[in-house]
Order: sequence, then C-alpha cells, then structure tokens
Amino acid sequence: MSYQPLVSVCTPVYNGEKFLAECISGVLAQRYENFEYIIVDNASTDATPDIIEEFRKKDPRIKVFRNPETAFVIDNLMACATRCSSESAWVKYALADDYLFPNTLEEMVRVGEMSPDIGLVSAYRMYGMQWTNVGLPMDQSVFKGSEILKRQLLRKLHVCSSSPNTILYRKSAFDAVGGLDRRYLHADTELALRLLDRHDLGFAHCVFTKTGLHDARQEKGSVYSGLVIREYLDFGFRRLGEYRSVSFTAKEREELADYYTRSIWEFFGKKTAHFDIKNIKLMLDSCPEEVRSKLVRALFKRPGPVLKGFVRELFRVKKGRV
Repeated sequence: MSYQPLVSVCTPVYNGEKFLAECISGVLAQRYENFEYIIVDNASTDATPDIIEEFRKKDPRIKVFRNPETAFVIDNLMACATRCSSESAWVKYALADDYLFPNTLEEMVRVGEMSPDIGLVSAYRMYGMQWTNVGLPMDQSVFKGSEILKRQLLRKLHVCSSSPNTILYRKSAFDAVGGLDRRYLHADTELALRLLDRHDLGFAHCVFTKTGLHDARQEKGSVYSGLVIREYLDFGFRRLGEYRSVSFTAKEREELADYYTRSIWEFFGKKTAHFDIKNIKLMLDSCPEEVRSKLVRALFKRPGPVLKGFVRELFRVKKGRV
C-alpha cells in the first residue's frame, strides 16, 4: 500500500530470554516500513535486557523502557501503549513468546484502512498446530461490530478474543475506551467486546501470528484455576446490559446461563478430583444468581457433568498427567 500510517508495535516482556530474539526478529522483518517499536522490560532477571540491547544497537526504531519493579502483566501491556507516539494511527502488540509473520502489519493495516468505522482488526492465529479465529465468510473483510459482539457474547463465534497478539487496534478507538482494564487477566477479550460495541471489525483472512506454547504461559494457570470462566461470567454475562449496541431475549439469556452452568459443572468435577475446595468456592462466589440457581437445580436433576469431569480428571491424575 502506498499510504502507510504510523504503527506502534509493542512488546511487553518479563524473563523472555527463550523466545524474545525470535519475536524481535519477526517485528524487524516486517515488509511494512512505517512503524516504531516499543519494548518494555518488566524488571526481568534473566538475559532479557542483554538481548534487547543487542537489537537496539542495530535498529533505531526500537525504543526501550524498563520498569523499576515487576508490574502486573496488564499494567505492563498498558505501559507500552502509553509510550506510543501521538502520531501513531494503529497499535499492534507482539508478545515476547509469539511471532509475527513478515506481512502482518502490511495486510492488517490494509484491512483496517478500508473503513474509518473499523476499531480493531483480527486475523487467523496459529496456536501450536491449530488455526483459531475461524468462522467468518472468506469473501468479506468488514463486519458490523454489534453483530460480531452479540455472537461473541452468546458463545457462537470466537474471532477476536484469543490473544492481543492477534489484534491490530485503531489507536484513537483504543484510547477512547481507556485501553486494557487491569481488573481482568483476560483484558484483551474484555477490550475487544467494548470496541465491538462502538466500532466495526476488520478481518484479514490469513495467518499472521504464531503463539508460543509452553508451561509458563499464564493462560494455562487461568484455565486450571477457573479464572477464565470467572472473568467471562463478569464481562460476558453479568455485564450484558452495559453493551449499548446489542440486546438479548429471555431465551438467549437462559441459553447463555445454561452454557456457563455446564462449563462450571465440568470445572467442579475436575476440581473435586483434586480436592481443590478453594477454587470451587471462588467459582461459586463469582456466579450471578441466574447461573447459581441453575447449578443448584442441576445438582439434583443432572449430576452427570460433574461425575463425568470427576472420573476423567481422576483417571488423568492416576496416570500422572497432571
């Protein structure tokens, strides 16, 4: 594309020595030329600072910052965003353990510039050996935000809620809604929902990002503890009335409550196998009344999901898989 608005690429990193060099190399190999590169080191204690410095000496687009002490992961993501140039039109995260393919910025900006109503651009993602963010028609690149928002909230579609590494944010839209909300570990999903409530979605039908899979990824702990369900219960159910562009029928709300009830019962089965009373209690305390009442009724009418989850997890424990 001939017109190249400034893009701010942001890499927040903490102890990323195993993956950081590949991440930075992917950013610097972009075919798109007009970008700045902001790296915020979250007080790493490994070789991360040395790796950053080696690249910084070779490329003037790299701007390096270091936190005096380790901050919450979402605060560090926002520390990157607050250092973006005032001239920047788009913000793109490149997480330290992920990788951007060379045409990422070029193609995502091209889609984003198709309409001023687009607030965020998503694409397919390589997660291990799987593709995620699938489900949209291939012959369309601009989608009504409210339509995508409703399908996302009803758990019918997942095309912009997998990782901030997959999203390109229009900076003016990002700033207008306050960016990432530090109340949530899954703040990128919550932000995507708020943006869809105000803006349209651009979607590039190509794989631009690769997500690194390793034991240190926080999403694994989030699934194990049930935090991912608890946070979705908040911004994806309890707060449904806050989204201005969509509405839900009583039947849709009930079906959504049923979905969360099933997910929680399966979680309870797994946690029972581990005698994890703490996370069971946290889950119960986080349940809206609509879901809590369904859980109580299901306890007497349909105990199958809990028993199934319990047996499956108990088998895994005995096999030494957890």
